[in-house]
Amino acid sequence: MRLYLELAKKSFQRQVAYRSATIAGFATNVFFGGLRASILIAVFDAQTRDAQTRDAQTPGAHMPGALSIIAGYSVRDAVTYTGVTQALIAMTALWGWFDMIRSIKSGEVASDLAKPFDYYGFWLAQDVGRGVYQLVARGVTIMAVFVALFGASLPATAEQWALAMISVALALLLSFAWRFLVSTIAFWATDALGIARMLYFLMTFPSGFVVPVAFMPDWLQALCYATPFPSFINTPVEVYLGRAQGADGLGLIAVQALWLAALVALGRGAAEAGRRKLTIQGG
Repeated sequence: MRLYLELAKKSFQRQVAYRSATIAGFATNVFFGGLRASILIAVFDAQTRDAQTRDAQTPGAHMPGALSIIAGYSVRDAVTYTGVTQALIAMTALWGWFDMIRSIKSGEVASDLAKPFDYYGFWLAQDVGRGVYQLVARGVTIMAVFVALFGASLPATAEQWALAMISVALALLLSFAWRFLVSTIAFWATDALGIARMLYFLMTFPSGFVVPVAFMPDWLQALCYATPFPSFINTPVEVYLGRAQGADGLGLIAVQALWLAALVALGRGAAEAGRRKLTIQGG
């Protein structure tokens, strides 16, 4: 256990060394987050204006702000959703993670597999150190900006805070389990980087990053929830906003845990198959 704690610590310290990259990433996240929030605010404003126009044309049917709620989201919820999703980008390495693929392609993996530690744990420890740093340095600071500038909300109760933190922690572990599984493609494919980039891109929509899953048609929601991807982004947002509280929140967290167990098992199995392949090839 001490080995993995040291690996996580060193990974955290390595991230601290790249202060300029952190500042640049923070600025980029805030900029594009501001654009996304502005678009959502405009959508809600347009819906409200349309409702007011229809109310004015229909005597006796006045319902102020009838469309100021979309799929259960208020405009403040939508802005908060944007802030949380932007805050989770760096922690979950949403746009990709290629360290393991590069180690396989360079041949370093042969040395790693020969060492007396758990290969999965070796990479997980490093990613936890990286993810914790990114959550603190970019996640918390981005949310602070959204609260201050856009009026994003914070969890209202201690229970909501606790469930949100558990969900975010599981999102980090889930994202790593997915990235580890994707990275094992490098044991077989010559263009693993290209395949990985495509898979990382494709999961951004069902994860709920582009728009909340609740905004999607029912059939598309069902397709998304048939995958682990909403547990990466959408679930932490739902829990953070308090849309899933008590038993509902625990239910979503249980789903995250089940997907985590499945992805870890698949990743470990794929890595073991890859190790046997390297042995057969004499690598």
